[in-house]
Amino acid sequence: MSTLKTNTITTVDGTGNITVDRPIEVSALAHRTGFIGGLNTANGTDAAHDINIAVGSARDYTDTATMTLASAITKQIDAGWAVGTNAGGLDTGSVAANTGYGLYLIRRTDTGVVDVLFSTDMSAAGGSVTMPTSYTQKRLIGWVRTDGSSNIISFLQAGDTFRLLGVIPTELTDSSITDATYEDLTTTVPPLSTARYYLSAINVSQTDGNSGVTLKTKGAAETAVNMMMTKHNTQTSSHPNKEVVVWGDVLTNATGVIEYAGIEDSAALTIVLYLVGCNLHTRSNP
Repeated sequence: MSTLKTNTITTVDGTGNITVDRPIEVSALAHRTGFIGGLNTANGTDAAHDINIAVGSARDYTDTATMTLASAITKQIDAGWAVGTNAGGLDTGSVAANTGYGLYLIRRTDTGVVDVLFSTDMSAAGGSVTMPTSYTQKRLIGWVRTDGSSNIISFLQAGDTFRLLGVIPTELTDSSITDATYEDLTTTVPPLSTARYYLSAINVSQTDGNSGVTLKTKGAAETAVNMMMTKHNTQTSSHPNKEVVVWGDVLTNATGVIEYAGIEDSAALTIVLYLVGCNLHTRSNP
């Protein structure tokens, strides 16, 4: 049921003061669909394994409850989930290397207890997240990325943007790309997020000419000849290997996949994609 609050409005006219009582539906303002506030995340004291989550609130995916984290909490990715702060946070299994994890605000309806959970499932509404017993409500509020040693890479969150601060991980190395033939890359950022990359293209054998690489959202209609991120890469006898490094963003599809292809003599290229971070659009627009 909506909560009504009475506002008193006082006006003055030629006859004196007139007081008007007007009901305002407070809950409708505070609990609108998609609402999220606070809940910023950061590396904990044990930066490789712990995440601090600040106080805040978010509407759950079913739009039936506003989940409020009243006290800041620290969750551990290297231990199975247990209720409360300084406790395990992983939904199932063991923490994996070179993997993206979503952070979910979760709530149980019987007691109203709110907590946080890590899961590799970052799909729409987290359909495959393994929820703790009696917890049925959830909302994706953040993202972390592990390195080759299964440690969380240090990061900075600003709103929906997550910027990796540690040694940035390699998402792709490919030395056998084909001109204008797109290949799939399953990213480690959440679906329907903008992945941010440094793209390195190294020309290892071409004596002279142009070459380049293009990225796009999986299934988009662009072709390799008219996409961004192409680059002339001309060699000389004194510079047999030419490397070009560019910065670019690409939107992942509903399963977190992008496509990449070469442009003009790309068989001579070795390309490397370094992940810088992502803009998690589904955090504030579920």
